Amino acid sequence: MNRRRSLISAFIFGLMLILPFPAISSPEAGETVIKRGIISDDYYAAGGKIDIDADIIGDLVVTGGDLLVGHRIQGDVMAAGGVINLAGEVVDDVRIAGGEINIDATIGDDLIAAGGEVRISSRASTGGEAWLAGGDVQMDGSVSKSLFIAAGNIRISGKIQGDVVLEGGEIQILEGAFIEGDLHYKSPNEAEIHPDVKIIGNVIYEQEDWGHAHKGYSFVFSLMLVTTAIVLFLLFPTFTQSASARVSANPWKNLGVGFILLIVTPIAAIILMGTVLGLWVGLSIFTLYFVALLVGFLVACFFLGDWGARLLHKDITTTGRRLLSVTLAILLLGLVQLIPLIGCVLIFVLLLVGLGAVMLQLKSVYRSSDQP
Repeated sequence: MNRRRSLISAFIFGLMLILPFPAISSPEAGETVIKRGIISDDYYAAGGKIDIDADIIGDLVVTGGDLLVGHRIQGDVMAAGGVINLAGEVVDDVRIAGGEINIDATIGDDLIAAGGEVRISSRASTGGEAWLAGGDVQMDGSVSKSLFIAAGNIRISGKIQGDVVLEGGEIQILEGAFIEGDLHYKSPNEAEIHPDVKIIGNVIYEQEDWGHAHKGYSFVFSLMLVTTAIVLFLLFPTFTQSASARVSANPWKNLGVGFILLIVTPIAAIILMGTVLGLWVGLSIFTLYFVALLVGFLVACFFLGDWGARLLHKDITTTGRRLLSVTLAILLLGLVQLIPLIGCVLIFVLLLVGLGAVMLQLKSVYRSSDQP
């Protein structure tokens, strides 16, 4: 578990190191970020260690190695990091992903959390629904609506006022648990349910091998993509929006350029690596190639989020709303990819279109900077 946490921290911190921080406009960034007092707007931060104990009037978006968030957030919280400790009060939604997650907060609306270890304390409460995923999940708090968990090990001792839907390798419903709705779970073995547990609704058990634990970790991966999308937008907001706009402006051209790059780039890198002088050049091209694939896919997700928001007549003029739209797009694609054939084809096409848009936008930026 420590290894997983270290890998996640290294990924996030390494990403921050290789990207130029002078491009950041409003977010605070650094090895250590400490914030106190009252913030009358949305707040964004990225760093190795982040300590926020402030009253934030808007949304909070943070990413880093170790995160400590407390006091009162009047909007949404979107966070990703190695270790996340969330306390205090969040008036709206919480969406977090990390290696280790500890929640001891009052959450006004929905909770989405995914990580290696997820702990919801007995003092924590969720006013809406809760979706939890990871390797080890323990729910001791209360949920006003339904609870959904996918994890290797699941332990529940809290109060859930709606239905409980579980999928895991080992499931324990501990003393003190109270479920007002149905308990529906899938597992290789029947759950251990303490005799004093109160379940008002029906108990439905489906025997199913936990050989497809990737469902939970697929959700974790989706939220890690959300983290990268947040960092990309905070560092390069203009480039990200311009590249996203190119997706809809000329999709067929982007698709063609993306397909050519997808095929030609690795072939060129392999040819260069076959020569003594071109070895390091080829390796560098491969590295940039995979970075471009990731950025291209995220740009396509930003386009999808913007398109969906316009379709629903939602305002995405603020940074927080645009990050929320791309989050929903990535999570939606995480579900779509489970559809046989259609899901894979759709994601592949989005990858090509996004890759082409990124390359064309880079070309445009280069030409603009080359002009006197």
